[in-house]
Amino acid sequence: MKKEKLLVPFIAASVLVGASVTTPVFSHSAYAASSVSVYQKDVNSLADYYAPFYKTVEKKLKEIEGIKDDEKALAAYDQLADQIDQFLTKTDKNYAMNHLNSEADQLQGYLYDSLIALYNYIVDLEDYAYGDVSDAEFNKISANFEKEINAYNTQFQQKAKSYKTKRKVTFNANMSYLLDEDIQPSPTAPSTPADSNGTYTVKKGDTLTAVAKKYGMTVAELKKLNNLKTDALKVGQVLKVKSTSAPSPAPASQTSLSAKQQQIVSYAKTLIGKPYKYGGTTPKGFDVSGYTQYVYKNAGSNISIPRTVADQYKSGTDVKQNSLQAGDLVFFKNGKSVSVVGIYLDKQEFIYVSSKGVKTQSLSTAYWKNSYAGAKRIIK
Repeated sequence: MKKEKLLVPFIAASVLVGASVTTPVFSHSAYAASSVSVYQKDVNSLADYYAPFYKTVEKKLKEIEGIKDDEKALAAYDQLADQIDQFLTKTDKNYAMNHLNSEADQLQGYLYDSLIALYNYIVDLEDYAYGDVSDAEFNKISANFEKEINAYNTQFQQKAKSYKTKRKVTFNANMSYLLDEDIQPSPTAPSTPADSNGTYTVKKGDTLTAVAKKYGMTVAELKKLNNLKTDALKVGQVLKVKSTSAPSPAPASQTSLSAKQQQIVSYAKTLIGKPYKYGGTTPKGFDVSGYTQYVYKNAGSNISIPRTVADQYKSGTDVKQNSLQAGDLVFFKNGKSVSVVGIYLDKQEFIYVSSKGVKTQSLSTAYWKNSYAGAKRIIK
């Protein structure tokens, strides 16, 4: 059995939300004249019930990603499927969850059925690992699962927004987690300007990572530019940096980057260090395709690309590896399935989301060289 058959293509979705569920809705006179407090109570109850389990699922998937042994990975998947089954069984018997107002129950439906979809996907994954499902069949199953989850997520987001506005409720921290909400600064806001001579004076509390992010650089670039041997900084120390008063200059080996390419590359680097999150689509946490979609949309270029790795792979124009340019999407396979996407920077370097967060890697390393699947040019 090959290890790649056990690797879940970490599916793109802000939360694991699915289609509506036919949970019985209790109808009584109190809801005929529902007050804001009833709607508030129900949405709080819903979020406080589902969010802890969703966090458990997310944590378990991260743990599985790091398991190297095939049999242990399969056992972990089986354990997760059992946990989902037990949670759904408990939910079917939960009085509060079966007596929500009809609108909150619709929100519950998306959360409930998403877990059913994940459970079924794990079953299919295990069948694939044991050779009972072909590569072609599993690729189709994965693609359908991604599309299903993303469609349901959109419905969940829209319904929640409508509920909040119509019923004048506020969302607690657990509901915000389920919605993957995060307050972000304007992506196009200017970075801290460099001095006129392209330098930055270190202030109290500064770190190499923080300074690098301010100027759209990687830590490696900043250290190389300043011949730094360690990450230690001293207050008052003067560092050479790239000026951000104008678009970042083209990388040394690429002398004709367009404004859009510069925006994509510079903005992608500002997100270095942001955490990985299963199904994440914001700086609060990204998955691989959520990151690339977010960068293209928010880098100032306002370019829309599909949500999933599979659909991004179908977009744009094919590019040969020896013709890569900054901003091109680069793709990698686990087995025969394309499951990882990143953004090409320059000099064989690309940026993507690993289980440890947004980071850069080199195409010349053995792993990435062997799993390279191709590239697409989105920016014309």
